[in-house]
Amino acid sequence: MEITYIAHSGFFLDMGDIGFLFDYYKGKLPDMGTDRPLVVFVSHWHPDHYNPEIFTLTKKYPHVHYVLSKDVHFRRVVSEYRQQGIELSEKITVCRRDSFQDLTLEGGRQLHITTLRSTDEGVAYFLEYEGRTIYHAGDLNRWVWKGESKAYNNNMDSNYRRELEKIRGRRIDVAFVPLDPRQREEAFGGMKLFLEYTESRMVFPMHFWTKYRIIRRFCEAYPEYAGQIARIERRGQKFSLME
Repeated sequence: MEITYIAHSGFFLDMGDIGFLFDYYKGKLPDMGTDRPLVVFVSHWHPDHYNPEIFTLTKKYPHVHYVLSKDVHFRRVVSEYRQQGIELSEKITVCRRDSFQDLTLEGGRQLHITTLRSTDEGVAYFLEYEGRTIYHAGDLNRWVWKGESKAYNNNMDSNYRRELEKIRGRRIDVAFVPLDPRQREEAFGGMKLFLEYTESRMVFPMHFWTKYRIIRRFCEAYPEYAGQIARIERRGQKFSLME
C-alpha cells in the first residue's frame, strides 16, 4: 500500500487494484490511474473536508464512486451534472451514522463500510477490503478545549470513548486520526486514546493545520507509540506500507 498526504485531512491510499481518496478539499492529487476503481470518501460537510470539485473526477475516472456522509450537500451538483448528461446519483452512496453497508465494486469486489458517530459533524469510516482494514476519523476526536465548561469537556471525553469502544481491540492496517494543535495541552488526548483502544499498525496524524512539529512532539511525549506514527513533513509526501 502507498499513502500520499495531500493536505489537512486529505489522503490518497493506493491499494494496488483500487484507490481510496479521503476528505479532499485542496492540494495536488496524485495520478490515480483511470483503469482502476476509485472510491472518494467525504466524512462531513465542513469546507476543510469537502470540496464539490471532487465530482469533476467522474469525467476522468470511469470507475469512480462517492461515499458521502448524509450531511454533505450534493443535490445541486447532481442536478447540474444531469443537465450535462452525467448521472452522478448512480455513483453515490450515502452513509448515516452507526451504519453498515456493503459496496460492490467493478469486478465484484466487496468493500464493507462501517460508520461511527462523529463528536462533531458527520461520520468516521471503518473500512474492510480484501482482508485489510482502514480507519478515517473525519472529525471524530476528543475535542476538549480550555475555556469550555467541565461538564462539556467530560461529556466530550465520554462520547469519544463510547465511539472507540465500537472498534476496541480491532486490528487496523492504516488509520487517519486528528492531532490538532489548537487544543494546546489537550491536543494529544484523542490520538493517545485511539492508540490505546486499537491495534493500529500505522497511524497518520491529520487536521494539524500545517503545524508539522506537533507530530514530533507527540512522539517525544509518547515514545512507546512513536513506531506507529507516520512522520508527515510536507504535502505530497508518500509512504509505503509493506503487506
